[in-house]
Amino acid sequence: MTNIQLSLINFPHREAISMIFGDYSDEYEFTANCVFRRLVPPLCPKCGMPMIRNGFNSCCKRNLGEANIGRYLCRACGQSIQEDRSFWDKIKENFFNILTDIMLRLRHNHVSYEEIESIMSLLYPRDKDTIRNMVRCAIEDLDVPSVKDIQIVHYDEQHPKAGRNQKFRLTLLDGVTRMVIAEELFDSKDADTIEGFLRRNLDTSKPVFIVTDLYRGYSDLFKKVFGNKVTHQLCLLHLNKLIVYDFPRKTTIEQELIKYKLLNIFYNRELEIEFLSCLIEEERSTRLKSRKEYKTWIKEAKNAFYEFVHSLELKRRRENKRLEQREYHDALYNFNDLFSKIDSFEIAVQKRLMRIKELWPNLTAFYFLDNAPATNNPVENYYSTSLKTHRKKQLEEPGLEDQMKLSALKRAGIFGRPEKTLLDAFFMFIPFLDAG
Repeated sequence: MTNIQLSLINFPHREAISMIFGDYSDEYEFTANCVFRRLVPPLCPKCGMPMIRNGFNSCCKRNLGEANIGRYLCRACGQSIQEDRSFWDKIKENFFNILTDIMLRLRHNHVSYEEIESIMSLLYPRDKDTIRNMVRCAIEDLDVPSVKDIQIVHYDEQHPKAGRNQKFRLTLLDGVTRMVIAEELFDSKDADTIEGFLRRNLDTSKPVFIVTDLYRGYSDLFKKVFGNKVTHQLCLLHLNKLIVYDFPRKTTIEQELIKYKLLNIFYNRELEIEFLSCLIEEERSTRLKSRKEYKTWIKEAKNAFYEFVHSLELKRRRENKRLEQREYHDALYNFNDLFSKIDSFEIAVQKRLMRIKELWPNLTAFYFLDNAPATNNPVENYYSTSLKTHRKKQLEEPGLEDQMKLSALKRAGIFGRPEKTLLDAFFMFIPFLDAG
């Protein structure tokens, strides 16, 4: 953890300082005069020679303070660089995200931009035009699929054999009644075969919400068949299976923790994360001992964890409950938190996070349609039992469009209970109010 030097000035703010710099290693320090820098100056990126400290640059935000960012100079070639300032950008981002969330909630409740400007004058003054731009940009960044006259269907394939001949079972299941819409056996599952099957059994003139596994070829095929009338949901449980497959069979506790943080994006796995977090420091100290001792310890630790996971599963079964599904704003927060640390993860995890980012609209489509499924479980369960061998006032047109979108977003749970209040976000700036 960052070496934090406290003084009479910054001592009262030690909690906030620790939270801000908690993700940085002990290679860094936050000095008593509020300068963030490395304990040992880095090597010059241009010539490779050791650099020296060269004061600091100040990053200012009106009414919120300033952060002093350490500066370094190379005596050999004259190259000058500045220390990483991402911590400052992050706390600013958190603050203004909450401001935007407040504005969106007010706008959703039909509060005019003039009134929002008046309200914001009590919090953090923003003029009407700035508020309007912030609201419009936030709305434009969110994608809400159409929910009118939509068909909800599950599509999947099974690969049974007829004697020695490979067959392909294509199935469409109704997403509401879970009755079979159609299923046929084919000698191939190429694009033409699937396209013909869909056109024969679904009304391609109507919007459709279709759930599938994560096979890459579906997206282009569905667009060809349904055009812009298709909303494609990718099965979250298939995603979770792939996440598990990204990790080796014999994982460390640290790897297990990262795995469950990935699984925690869409489903609540906080108890598992808490359990694993308590083992991290013990694992680090044990790895310094003999290989035999560590091998014994990791086996016992993982057995204890697996028993804990099993007990949670049994408890859910007794209570007839499923894994708690994240609301959209929680899922987005968890993913963004992991993605901000992507460079610290192994290559397989980096690739998985990049893939989730790429597929985010298709992984989250279900949030924007009432009672839409997030998984392909109905057709998977149908397969397992039928063939066990082989599972939506008075405004101008732009304002009306914004209001409709905001209403859809609220139904999706985006305006749920916030993780932080505006006071929490402002608290992070207190150490910098008297900086420099």
